Amino acid sequence: MKDHNLQVSLTETRRAALMTVDTQSPVSVVIDCDAGNEIDDQFAIAWSLLRQDRLDLQAIYAAPYTNAFFENQDGEPTRVEHAAEGMKRSYDEILRVLSLMDATNTVPVLKGSEHYLKDMQEIENSPAVNDLINRARNAEKPLHVVTIGAPTNIACALLLAPDIAINIHVLWLGGHSQDWYDTEEFNLMQDMPASRVLLDSGVALTLFPCMGVTNTLATSIPEMQFYLLNTSRIGDYLANLAPTFNWITFASRKVMWDIANIGYLLEPSWFRCSLESSPVLNDNLTWSRDDRRHNIRIVRYIERDHLFKDIFRRIMDADKK
Repeated sequence: MKDHNLQVSLTETRRAALMTVDTQSPVSVVIDCDAGNEIDDQFAIAWSLLRQDRLDLQAIYAAPYTNAFFENQDGEPTRVEHAAEGMKRSYDEILRVLSLMDATNTVPVLKGSEHYLKDMQEIENSPAVNDLINRARNAEKPLHVVTIGAPTNIACALLLAPDIAINIHVLWLGGHSQDWYDTEEFNLMQDMPASRVLLDSGVALTLFPCMGVTNTLATSIPEMQFYLLNTSRIGDYLANLAPTFNWITFASRKVMWDIANIGYLLEPSWFRCSLESSPVLNDNLTWSRDDRRHNIRIVRYIERDHLFKDIFRRIMDADKK
């Protein structure tokens, strides 16, 4: 790979139009996620399938991840050391969620990149990347690309086919708020070159910062079990899955980061946002500002309860005909 400073051919007018969510009819959506890593991706997938009145979920892509730089409660390294392993675990978990919702044959699931951009000499054209390129080129209306993991797959697609930017809106959960002291965030720091592609390219982008914004989307094991246990197959699965994550410790809560992007597509009025120059990602994992850069939408505030009321109710009623 030779150039991370990709500039897509997109006018400000077209970029603004792509970032505008149609609230009158279902919007076209693909999800790119690292479902093997935590539990919030599973909630996001389930919610998307349960809101077909608003979302036309067309495909799900398995994103790579590694988490060996984290430690568990015993001080031992956690599970995944290689991006390919993380991607495959994500692929399997996506299929598991779909099977619980009788959706295995209705939504295509495609394997994504086995390497981060920083780990390879050439851009990886995975099944997920190829599908996104083809789907975007044939889109008759904006394709909303929900990116809730390392943005490797999306960056590869943009680098291989810059023309797809004319039809896509990327909604990325990445980095921290610009007034946070750093931006050492899981999705962003796994693949900084891919993160820079999203921020520097000019693609229509809505950014969901973690600390300072989406960290308000917190729940707990007792709350999840109170609402979801013995309600539906997917509800039981999620309620029983939560206690297996040993970082959800006594009296602590779990932030459901990844539901933010789906919530925005369902109801933008639940969010407060601003249009600002795309931030510059520095090598030391901090932000810089340059007002000469193109605008992106940055989420600033989320009405937390609106999202959880809807997602809990939909999952509770998932098996009702």
